Amino acid sequence: MMNQLAHGGDRFTAIAGLIGFVSLTVAVLIAHANPATAYELSIYASTPTLFWVGIGIAYLSAAVVSFSTTNALHRRLGLVLGGAGSFAIVALPLIRGYFYYGVNDPMTHAGITRELTAGTLTPYGTAYPAVHTLAAFLSGVTGFSVWQSALLIPPVIAITFFIFVPLLVRAVVGGETALVVGAFTAFLLVPIHQFATNLFPHPSSQAVLFVPIILYLIVGYLRSPDSGYGSATAFSAVVLVTIGASILLHPMQALNVILLLVAFALVGFVASRWSNTQSWWDHRSLAPVILFSVIAYVAWIIQSPGVLDTGSIIVVSLGEYVSGASPGAGAAIGTQSNSLQSIGSSPAVIYLKLFTVSTLYIVAAVTLAVAAFTNRPAWLEDSADTRRMLLSLVGGLVLTAPVFGAYLFGNVGRYYFRQASFMMVIVTILGAIAMTYGLMKLSQTRFRTVMKPSAVTVFVVLFVLSAVVFFNSPYLNLANQHVTESRIDGYQTTFDVTSDSAVISGVVQEPDRYHDALRSVDSDPRLSDTINDSELRNLQDRPGSEWYLILSRNTYEREVTAYREYRFSRGSFESLERQRGVDRVFSNGDTELYFVP
Repeated sequence: MMNQLAHGGDRFTAIAGLIGFVSLTVAVLIAHANPATAYELSIYASTPTLFWVGIGIAYLSAAVVSFSTTNALHRRLGLVLGGAGSFAIVALPLIRGYFYYGVNDPMTHAGITRELTAGTLTPYGTAYPAVHTLAAFLSGVTGFSVWQSALLIPPVIAITFFIFVPLLVRAVVGGETALVVGAFTAFLLVPIHQFATNLFPHPSSQAVLFVPIILYLIVGYLRSPDSGYGSATAFSAVVLVTIGASILLHPMQALNVILLLVAFALVGFVASRWSNTQSWWDHRSLAPVILFSVIAYVAWIIQSPGVLDTGSIIVVSLGEYVSGASPGAGAAIGTQSNSLQSIGSSPAVIYLKLFTVSTLYIVAAVTLAVAAFTNRPAWLEDSADTRRMLLSLVGGLVLTAPVFGAYLFGNVGRYYFRQASFMMVIVTILGAIAMTYGLMKLSQTRFRTVMKPSAVTVFVVLFVLSAVVFFNSPYLNLANQHVTESRIDGYQTTFDVTSDSAVISGVVQEPDRYHDALRSVDSDPRLSDTINDSELRNLQDRPGSEWYLILSRNTYEREVTAYREYRFSRGSFESLERQRGVDRVFSNGDTELYFVP
């Protein structure tokens, strides 16, 4: 009888999985068959509805198979299906034929990749060469353009996040439940929050999603046999190579990785002094790894002036905040709050849209941290090794929190959001572990019959809440960072037809970023200017003998639709055709250049 039930269950999960894979395939084909033909304000609204229906069916099928089957092969296929569904959304700009995705920083990164490919810049000429070098390598091997090669990097790094989060959760807790919960947690991409961590080419964002690989290897390293203090083993070499890779991805995030190593070492040291349980110290010493990591880090940042310059800015800004000379991040946050209220939104609404899933994981992580410190639940008393791992992860949060505070109170750009993303990687892992223990306990109670359907429902809902904020859209009162080929052609033409002394301004978006991508990453002050609404209505009042204004379709859609005319009105853009002495040099359907004599 039990064999018949198992066979029937396998048949059900096999059919569910088949439906899921077919739905996913059809969805991707539909999206690919409907490429972007012009600038899209929202990738969600512009992608055919059938794509989203197919992804929804595929993801639901993946969750049902993964949480309900007892067949190991079916479970693995369910996890692959779930990861492929999330990946299809992550890779949507590629699937839909976007020329490029990401303005501002990603434009500069495309420029660095172009210069590496052309041989006018070496990896030593930038503080974080890993993303650019990998993109340049892909361009050389595949024949893809620099734009397309750079666009491949975020999905590739996302795959590593999908793989190593579940492996890490299972390594800490053990069991198939940990693997499944860890996987469906990874598919949510919780650290991606749009303020400073995104799915476009951006070294800091890619460095954040790279962290689980390092943590997984650290756990394996600690548990591997120790053949002597500081012994050189293959495992040690792999750990050091991945840490070195994180330094090349982004030194500021690599500092957090080193703090994580220190946290693991400190927990082990304290445990060896205070605990009566010898197993607390049955781990290899991290001292050699920390030593070599610090040496590598210092050696790299010394020859990278940009890192040291950023560090000095942080110190100065923090000192100004302490002395009262700077308001810190509070003033910027207050300005953003006023802006949101002016367009009919609020910080609370945006928080709920962006951070509902994150908040749930924070609650789960805090609950687990309290349990690990107090050692109350029985499931922790039986595993001193697991408890040490949990406390080490919590220690990593504690050590990286002051860095977040320094960025926040020093008001250094949006570095505090980048730091928060790194910390959310640890929170995500702790939250997944907490959920794993929760499901394991529920399976031993009278609620076990509803546990699996409930888990499926929860993770499908969490995926929907997460997927709608993978990209910028009017849902977040933001504009999609879609870059069309016409816009790039427009900027290329602009730089061709204007003199080297001409001043070129933009609306909020500086032309300097496109100059980085197309000509040179050396800053050009004459291209770093933007105008406000009043200046847009009276262009001739601007001083200068040779002055141009460049506009793109995304500028208009962003200001009029996404920002609801908060900064620039529709009438201001339309006034360009009526202003005397303002001549339109060219228009290619996406980008327009105006000359103001």
